[in-house]
Amino acid sequence: MSHRITRRQACCTIPVAAAFALHASRPAGAAGAQLADDIERSKKESRLEIYSNVGTLNWEIIVKAFNTQYPWIRVEALDIGPEEAFERYYAESASGHHSADVIVAASPTSWLRFIGKGELMPVAAAEAAQLPAWSKPYPGLYTFSTDPLILVYNKLLLPVSEQPHSLAQLAQLVASDPGRFRDRITTYDATAHPFALAAHWTYAHVRGWSLLDVLGPATRPEDASGSMIEKITTGEYSAGYFVSGTSTFVRTLQTARDKLIGWSLMRDGTLVFARGIGIPKRAVSTASARLFLEFALSHAGQIAIGQAGLTPYRPDVKSNEVPYLTYGSIAAEIGDKNVIPILYDRAMVTDQNAFLARWKKVYGM
Repeated sequence: MSHRITRRQACCTIPVAAAFALHASRPAGAAGAQLADDIERSKKESRLEIYSNVGTLNWEIIVKAFNTQYPWIRVEALDIGPEEAFERYYAESASGHHSADVIVAASPTSWLRFIGKGELMPVAAAEAAQLPAWSKPYPGLYTFSTDPLILVYNKLLLPVSEQPHSLAQLAQLVASDPGRFRDRITTYDATAHPFALAAHWTYAHVRGWSLLDVLGPATRPEDASGSMIEKITTGEYSAGYFVSGTSTFVRTLQTARDKLIGWSLMRDGTLVFARGIGIPKRAVSTASARLFLEFALSHAGQIAIGQAGLTPYRPDVKSNEVPYLTYGSIAAEIGDKNVIPILYDRAMVTDQNAFLARWKKVYGM
């Protein structure tokens, strides 16, 4: 099934306050006491700093929803890339500056190193009881969203009969006419940052190299999803694979690019990023950070995350509550066996050099 963002879906991003009215609840007992204490202490904190690789357009919707519940908390949410979020925290906190109070990043290798350094606060979130076990792999590390990496294509350059719905279809198209598609396909550059490395490493280890070996010579990798989507829109590229669904959905909605570009889940294996969220050990605004963490993991918070173009994964979030996808709807469309989660495999760190050597050879880097 191909996908198109509609006006009806655009309207779904508006009633954030209504979601809180329906779904916000107060926990009882010790969790309730912790919440009450965090609320009072947060009123004395200057601001909440969030470092992430989540786009500004996405954050605007999420922060607005959070401030509906906690209007006194001033949030500064920065999109500074997955690795820089951690490196900036290390430098700033070491010098005593107010750095990240929350980190939200799709970067398994960075999280593993962060945990290894003892920098993650082992917060026991009350909402964790409502989440699947795989979404909370380490004490204090939770999953913010489960965002698919998708196929994106230019509708004018690829007629309906050529618009791919699987990586195998795209590889077959490239193999049928190598000259036509040379340097006209794009994906993330696995050497550029941990997000891209994790995506390619996971796919190669789960599905093997056969399709990547075909696609590599035709592919011109990019550092960021924004440049991929822009160049697919203008026709510099015919298609891209492992493109961020998060960036695609919001950019398409905001600019009506859906007249020019289409997208699809990969029926033969869609990578789904378990985007991590945690509170650093040296956070300054810890009360505000705890409130944001609980919000992000709650039903209402997951709806806001879904309205912002990311993908909620709580089992009680239904498809009709968000405008795009849920983890459940992805699995329902392509089958559980074709959902490839990007998780926290330590081999991703230890085997990194050997993997990148092979990847660069395949992609002519």
